[in-house]
Amino acid sequence: MIVVNSPDFVAFSDIDLLRVVTSGGCRPNLLVDCTRGTAAGVIERLSLLCDQPVHSCRLPGPLDLPAPGTGTLLIHDVSALTLRQQVELSDWLPRRRGGTQVISIAQTPIAPMVYDGRFLEGLFYRLNTVSISATDKRS
Repeated sequence: MIVVNSPDFVAFSDIDLLRVVTSGGCRPNLLVDCTRGTAAGVIERLSLLCDQPVHSCRLPGPLDLPAPGTGTLLIHDVSALTLRQQVELSDWLPRRRGGTQVISIAQTPIAPMVYDGRFLEGLFYRLNTVSISATDKRS
């Protein structure tokens, strides 16, 4: 187990599952619910577990997608995607031949955004292949 000695230490609901889905040949898309935790601690731990290279995309801001290949795309606050960015990401996902894993950090619950029409349903299901909740150790 990776231990981060800081006030932002984050405990995952199932660290063994996280290790399995971020390594090996079959790495499904992963949605990490950080609505009850500190995203900075989650991102720090994920960066250590993910296949390299890790391409980080911080939102809100420009959606900087890597060329298709290996490694990991780590999206910080996927709930901040604009509709245009959602469409761009949705179009990019099928073209990422070569095994790029997408790990999305959500700081706002996505499901209510889907129900309200603020988040594309198809994109939500593509990103939500495996879902893990993260919480602060202090919670």
